[in-house]
Amino acid sequence: MYSLKDIKERSESEDELVVGYSDAIKLLDIFEQNNTQAHGWEGWLKSEDGKLSHSQKYQGTSDLSALPNTSAISLIKSTIMRAHAEWQEKPEVSNACLLFCITINT
Repeated sequence: MYSLKDIKERSESEDELVVGYSDAIKLLDIFEQNNTQAHGWEGWLKSEDGKLSHSQKYQGTSDLSALPNTSAISLIKSTIMRAHAEWQEKPEVSNACLLFCITINT
């Protein structure tokens, strides 16, 4: 399920939107449809034991709030897709998964 409520419930953080690849892409679609300003993203890692940390390799984007929202979302999507593809090819950390922390105007 990909409603905003469902995705928020699956977030790995109560304070931030930290989600897997599919949820991240759908979240950006929802933000674009609702004209919710997206500011950027950063990579987080979740280890086998559930521990969360910041990715050293996938830093994401800088603050994109000065861009039109459609441009910001397009850039966020393309860089998330690239990071995901790279991760699938060669993970930064074995036995971990790459998550995406997406920042928005709250």
